[in-house]
Amino acid sequence: MRWRELLECVEAEPGITPDAIATRMGVSTRSIRSFAREANERLGRAASLAKRRGGGYFLEIADEGAYRALMHSSPSLVHGVPATRAERVVYLLNDLLMRNDWVFADDLADACACSRSTLSLDLRDVEHILNRYDLVLERRPRYGMRVSGLELNRRLCLAASAMGDATCLLGGIGDAAPAPSSAPESLFQRMGMQRESLEAIAASVEDALTDGPININAISYQNLLVHIAIALVRINAGCYVPLASEDMSDIERRSEYAAARRVAGGIKSRLGMELPEEEVAYIAIHLAGKRTLNDALSNEEPEGGLVISDEIWALVSDMLDSVRTHFHFDFDEDIELRMNLARHLVPLAVRLRSQMNLKNPLLGDITTHYPLAWSMAVDACEVLHREFGTAPSNDEIGYIAMAFALALERQRSQAPRKRLLVVCASGAGSARLLKCRCQKEFGSYVESIETCDVMHVADVDFSRIDYVFTTVPISAKLPVPVREVPFFFDDAAADEIRDLLRFGDKGCIVAGHFDPELFFPHMRLTSKDEVLHFLCAAVRDGRSGYEELEPLVFEREAAATTSFGNMVAMPHPLESVSDDTVVAVALLDQPVVWDEIGTCVRAVFLICFSRIGGPELDAFLSALADVFTDEEAISRLIEHQDWSTLMELFQLESP
Repeated sequence: MRWRELLECVEAEPGITPDAIATRMGVSTRSIRSFAREANERLGRAASLAKRRGGGYFLEIADEGAYRALMHSSPSLVHGVPATRAERVVYLLNDLLMRNDWVFADDLADACACSRSTLSLDLRDVEHILNRYDLVLERRPRYGMRVSGLELNRRLCLAASAMGDATCLLGGIGDAAPAPSSAPESLFQRMGMQRESLEAIAASVEDALTDGPININAISYQNLLVHIAIALVRINAGCYVPLASEDMSDIERRSEYAAARRVAGGIKSRLGMELPEEEVAYIAIHLAGKRTLNDALSNEEPEGGLVISDEIWALVSDMLDSVRTHFHFDFDEDIELRMNLARHLVPLAVRLRSQMNLKNPLLGDITTHYPLAWSMAVDACEVLHREFGTAPSNDEIGYIAMAFALALERQRSQAPRKRLLVVCASGAGSARLLKCRCQKEFGSYVESIETCDVMHVADVDFSRIDYVFTTVPISAKLPVPVREVPFFFDDAAADEIRDLLRFGDKGCIVAGHFDPELFFPHMRLTSKDEVLHFLCAAVRDGRSGYEELEPLVFEREAAATTSFGNMVAMPHPLESVSDDTVVAVALLDQPVVWDEIGTCVRAVFLICFSRIGGPELDAFLSALADVFTDEEAISRLIEHQDWSTLMELFQLESP
C-alpha cells in the first residue's frame, strides 16, 4: 500500500521533501498529500506523520510496539478486518478460492464488516478476477455461492493473489496490491500454514536446484515457492491437479522432472508429506516455465542443451513475418534475434499452455524507453495467441520486446557512422582536446572528426561533413545541422549528442508530422473511448485513405495498453493505413482512465505510422519517447495547452 511506502521513505530519511518522495514513488506531490492523510488515519495513536512549513516530512512515534505491529501486519487484513474496498476484494477472493463448500453472502458480509450492498459491489470485482482465470462464481438459492472451475486455474489465481497481482487487475480500486515480500506469508498463515512449513519448502527447492542444472532468477524462485505452498495447502484439503497420461509421459522426459522429484523428496523428509506423481509433474511444469529471455541470453542452458522444436522455429518465423508486414523491418537475417526468441519460446510455451504468468520487473522501463520494440512484440505475440489460445500477458510481451530492442540496437550500431566538424573559438589546441573527448565518448558512432576555428568555417568542404559541433555561436548558415556544445560537456549533454548521432536531429525527424489542424487543446472528453473516437474522426475527416483507422486503433488497444505513464498515451492502429506519418494531439482538461490498472492520461498523441516504416520509424518513435518520458516537459504542455509549447518540446518552429 502506498501509505506504507510513504512511511518507509520518511523513516529512512527524516525531513525528506514531498518532491523527493514523489520522484521516488513515481507519483505527483498531490498524491503524496493524499497518502499522508491516509497514513495518519491508519496510525491512530501509535504515531503521527507531520510536515514542517517549507520543509519535509517527519515521523513521530508515540508507541513503538504498536507502530511496528501495524507496519508488519498483513497488508490485506489490518486489525483482522479488511478496511478498504481493495482489501475486501482480496479477502473475499482468497476466502472463496480456498473453500470447497458453499457460503452465504451474509456470512461474507459479517466477516468483512460491510453491508450486503457493499458486498455485492465487491463481488463484482472478485468475479472480474475469477473470469481472468476461467473461474466462475456459482450461485444457488438456499446454498449460497462457491467458485467453480479447474483446480489448476484456482491455484494460479491464488498464487496471483499471494504475489500481490490480484488487485492489479482492478484499476482504480483504492490501495495498491500487497507487496510480494509480505503478502505470501500472511496469506498462508490465514490458510493454516506456519512459517516453519514455508521454510521447509524453500529448503527443499534450494537443495533440488543446487543439485541439478536448473537455474531460475529471484522473482521466479519466490513465485515457485508460492505455487508449491498453495499446492500443499490444496492437497491437504483433498484437491489435486489431474493430468492426462500423455501429458505425464511428456513431462517425465523433461530435465525439470528430475528436479521436481528432488523437491518432492525434500518435502517428504522435512514435512512428512508424500506428493502424488501428478503433483510432482505440476512442480516440473512450473520449473519448466521459469526460464526467461534473461536466462537465454546468459547462455546457461540445461545439461544436454535446450531443444528447439520445429514448431517453435516455425512460430518465430511467423512472428518475424508479422513484424515485417506491419512495421517494414526485415529481421530475417538476424540469427541472434531468431535464437533469442526461440530459446525464450520454449519455456513460454509451457507457461501459455498452463496459463501461467511470469512477472517482469522491467516492464515499466521497456514500455517507456523502447516503444517500437514494445509495439513489435505486441504484434508478434498475436501469433502466439492464435497458436496457444491464450494471450501473453503484458509481462510476457515485455520479455519478447527485450529481444526486439536488442535487435534494433544492433541495427543502429551497424548504421553508417557520422563525419563531424568540431569548431572552437580559436586555437588548434582546444579543438583537438574537444576532438579527443568526442572520440572517447562517441567513437562507435563516428567515422571521422575534423577541426577548425570559427574564423575558417567558411573554408570547409561540407560535402564530407554530416554534423558540426561548436563551442561558440556560428552566424553563417551552414548546409548541415549545427549543434552547440559546452567545451566540458557533462553526462546529460553527452547522452543528447549520442542520441543525435544514433537517431539524427530530433527536429528533422518529427518535422512535418505535426499539424496545427490536428491539435486540440482543452478537450472535455470523459473517457478513453471518447478520446479515440474524436481523434480518429478528426484524422479521417481531414485526410483521405483513413477509413479503416478507427477499428484498427481499437484493435490495437485491445491487444495491449498504449499508455506511457507520465499522463501520456500514444494510441496507434494495429497496422499502417497510409504512406504518411500523421500525429493528432488531444490535451484534456481532466484526466481519463486509460487501462485496467487505472493509469490516468491527459495528453493523447494518436500516431498514424507510415507504411514505409524501417529505421525512420525507429528514430521517430525514439524522438517522441524522449519527450513523453520528460515529466517537466509534459507538465508544461498540459499546463499551457498551446501549439507553441508543443513545438518547443520537439525543437520545432511554429508555421
